[in-house]
Amino acid sequence: MTQDPLLDSVVNDRYRVIRLLGEGGMSLVYEVQHVKLKRQFALKRLLPNLVGNEEAMIRFQREAELLASLRHPNIVDITDWDELEDGSPYMILEFLHGASIRVRMDRRQLSWEGIARFGDQTMAALALAHRIGITHRDLKPDNIFISIDDAGEERVKLLDFGVSKMRGLGRTTGQHAMLGTPSYMSPEQAQGLTDLIGPSTDVWAMGTILYEMATQKVAYTGESLVATVVNITSHRPEPITTFRPDAPAAFVDLIDRATSTDPERRITEIEQLRQGLRAALEPIRSRLHTPVAGMPTVTGSIPTPFPAGKPTSAPLGTASPAVSMQVPKVEGAVVLAPPSRKLNYWIIAGTALVAILGIVIGALVF
Repeated sequence: MTQDPLLDSVVNDRYRVIRLLGEGGMSLVYEVQHVKLKRQFALKRLLPNLVGNEEAMIRFQREAELLASLRHPNIVDITDWDELEDGSPYMILEFLHGASIRVRMDRRQLSWEGIARFGDQTMAALALAHRIGITHRDLKPDNIFISIDDAGEERVKLLDFGVSKMRGLGRTTGQHAMLGTPSYMSPEQAQGLTDLIGPSTDVWAMGTILYEMATQKVAYTGESLVATVVNITSHRPEPITTFRPDAPAAFVDLIDRATSTDPERRITEIEQLRQGLRAALEPIRSRLHTPVAGMPTVTGSIPTPFPAGKPTSAPLGTASPAVSMQVPKVEGAVVLAPPSRKLNYWIIAGTALVAILGIVIGALVF
């Protein structure tokens, strides 16, 4: 096997290449370390055999430009762009620790709380992209990464905008004309109706991913590409409740509308799907009892469906203990006991006395 010439080399006097992380249809991704900062990054380069391919070169550069325009905590960040010695372009991305939603689903069934949180963060990223005219077009579990920072906090990072569609830009053609992953393609995408591809395409894909997050089953698949396309355009997946009997009716209906072939029924706006997910899963969050994927389970009412702050989490493989809001004492926390009735009496009496003195003093002054 030929040794990758990039391994153990220093790219442009800045990045030492440590190892190959993965290979996609158009690129290779490496772990690199900045030689001065000693900080890890990901180097994504175009496949060597595509350097002379005009369409591939355009798409690779467009991906870098799109990422640079998307500053969002749930979208992978780009920090640099340059060329290798052979002229092939590369981009430098933040280095992520964690695993994709695909890996998490393969390990265990996701809790409803996890589905709600990961789904909401993914759609927050898509909402920004759609607002500025970007359709991801290849949304799938492998491109939704659950990043874990040094403090153990989990956060969705949306990856791979390599085949994204930008409103107002001309289309590219060539060997990569069929864009996307078949099982997550919308009907218009699966049928090659390029002019109809837009934000609703991502909404459909998100619907199929939520289905899979709940059931651990791919919503639309087949023994061949043709069979998959037929299933997408003509058939319905197995009912969610077949695999997940505890699925809320509102969630089942939401996914059915997100992946409906009926134009009058189909959800086409990502914010509508996002709000629908919140409404469907919030009523059951207080009844969860099984800690999944490092998330503590909380019983009791929760005032807001998705807090704006960082989500509570733990590193992969670490199960957090269940926490009940009804337990008066929690390890590592200070819990104030309610004041006694006697103390309440003196507080009320003291407040009343202060009020009376204020009235008397006011009368004397005026």
